[in-house]
Amino acid sequence: MSPVKSNFAVSAYTQIWHPDTKRIFAIDAYIPHVLERTGVRQRYDIASAPPSRSSREEFDRDHDFVDRKFHLYTDILCKRLDELHRTDYGSEFWRKAMALALMRHVTFCYDLFKACEAYFDPEAYTCRLLDPVEFRTPNDFDEHRQIFQNTELGQEQLFSVYCSLFYPGMFDFWKPEPSSDSLVGSQVKAATPSRGWSLFARMSVMASAPYQFATKLVQKLFTLCKPRMAIIECSFAPEHVHRLLLRSLGQIQAQALPSMQYENGQPDWGRRDFLCRNEPDFDRFDRFAFACLKHAFPRLFIEDFARAYARIDAYFGERPTLHWIVCEWWIGSNWSAFAMAVAKRRGIRHLCNEHNYLSYFFVGNNLKYLACLVDEFVTLGWSDARFPNTTKGASLFPWGQAEFNNAKEHDILLICGLPLAHVPEVTSAYGDSGAYRALAYFAMNKRFFAALDEAARKSVYFRSYPAALTKNWLIWDQTYALAEEIAQVKRFDDSIGNSRKLMKKSRLVVVNYLSTSYLEAIIADIPTIVIWNPDTNLFSEQYSQAFDSLIEAGICQTDPEDAAVLVNSIREDPEAWWQSSAVRWGRQEFLNANIGNPEIMVDYLLSKLH
Repeated sequence: MSPVKSNFAVSAYTQIWHPDTKRIFAIDAYIPHVLERTGVRQRYDIASAPPSRSSREEFDRDHDFVDRKFHLYTDILCKRLDELHRTDYGSEFWRKAMALALMRHVTFCYDLFKACEAYFDPEAYTCRLLDPVEFRTPNDFDEHRQIFQNTELGQEQLFSVYCSLFYPGMFDFWKPEPSSDSLVGSQVKAATPSRGWSLFARMSVMASAPYQFATKLVQKLFTLCKPRMAIIECSFAPEHVHRLLLRSLGQIQAQALPSMQYENGQPDWGRRDFLCRNEPDFDRFDRFAFACLKHAFPRLFIEDFARAYARIDAYFGERPTLHWIVCEWWIGSNWSAFAMAVAKRRGIRHLCNEHNYLSYFFVGNNLKYLACLVDEFVTLGWSDARFPNTTKGASLFPWGQAEFNNAKEHDILLICGLPLAHVPEVTSAYGDSGAYRALAYFAMNKRFFAALDEAARKSVYFRSYPAALTKNWLIWDQTYALAEEIAQVKRFDDSIGNSRKLMKKSRLVVVNYLSTSYLEAIIADIPTIVIWNPDTNLFSEQYSQAFDSLIEAGICQTDPEDAAVLVNSIREDPEAWWQSSAVRWGRQEFLNANIGNPEIMVDYLLSKLH
């Protein structure tokens, strides 16, 4: 009798495996992590592929591959979309409307394809494929991202396309039971995280009660004034929006885009076949990526395109005086990107203010794709001659200020990252995500806690990413991976609460990932220690010294044990350490190089009215 084959697993969705499966080959270490966390690991004999992108060389190769395919596919699809819709909008429109979305599609396809090409042998492994009738066709690229980054059946859909394309008829199709909740809409509609995006990325420009009242009152007074500049989907502090409204006498106003209702009818397979057909010189990956696009290309760009374009065009047609739009969320919002593309065709210029975190020093950062798609890109305060249309500016994000007179409730506030199972881009900005980086992130945290004094561990307020926002995401579970460490802390918190308020109530803030939080704490002038792993958050050579002033001052620590030793030594009086001349110098040097005064941005936006 021949030995039973191992089940080739591309996700932890055990229902799709053969019922008698005992042996598993997992393409990602995240899969056994889920099985362990859910208490079913012992049912299987599991082998796993080693984590990918574990070296800088492999990281660079993968980034260059995705970059090359992204440009190739963009050129092809822009031409085909004009043919499909009998338009002459040209590459500029379609590139802007898709923004980074096609890059993400290529990344999701490549990560699965690379693993399958390396490890899948149809003679050695068994599997069941997702029935094509269960494939999801997203309404827009936001939904596309949620499906393929954050659902297990999204991974199964990609794998099913792979097997059907290269090994047709070799494996059975599987269909979930009608009672299964695997494909419910809530899984698809949930917001997807983008590195550096906080809760503001789903809030629009919102205000506290006093500002809401004042803003509404002033807006009433300016209803007869047609705006020349619209602030659309930006993470601006309410007070800055209000000041711009007042100082411009209503010429700068916050605006909201109209909503879009999709018809959700049967996909137009004929048009999809036309759009996703192969070119004669396509290689094996090209064929796979386009085969995936047949179902995965959003309805916004095919079935619902004409209605969507008309809706947005009519919206801007009602605003004939509009010359500028300030919009930052278009990077992670397909509807916003689509609107900016339509606005550009009407001659309205797009100013993109940099989102509230620094990414320019990361290997593979996406600024080279974004800056060229907007009329002006205004940075948080840094400059780089490689990007000719960038302007050294400032942020209007509500960074907050330290309140030293307030009673401090917490000695040490530890603000933690969010290790994602699948990254949407090959950029080292996601320094705690993907198997290699997530495992390194947990190891770093364990080393940090092990070196802390017992008294320090007991005084740690462990602030995790809000669980309510991540319940439908595929993430590595910190409460499981760091259970032993969390059991020793003063408090574990994964509620919706505001981290900035916690910072103000804390004597010392420790941040273990490079996103918005460390900037918030440093700008607010709260004693801060940043733990940076240079082996996972890779810096490009030209910016290898970007953190030198922080490192010299001790604010940035590249070794978790050294960070713990520093915490132990200053825990009794972190304020004295923070006010020392070396730390003050390091903080200010970093801010001078990267963060401008908000008045710069306010004045710059006002200058565009002349």
